[in-house]
Amino acid sequence: MANLGMSNTHVNQFDGSKRAASTRHKIQTAINVALFSAAFLFVAAIVCGVLA
Repeated sequence: MANLGMSNTHVNQFDGSKRAASTRHKIQTAINVALFSAAFLFVAAIVCGVLA
């Protein structure tokens, strides 16, 4: 990847505390689980013929 002058400070931008980073990580994980679950259910519904 090219270095565009951006640093990784935005990842720990909250206040540097582990708790804030942990909370952000939990939120991101929950969003990812929800998206993957929705995508799986959508594909399963199409394959099973529920959505046609």
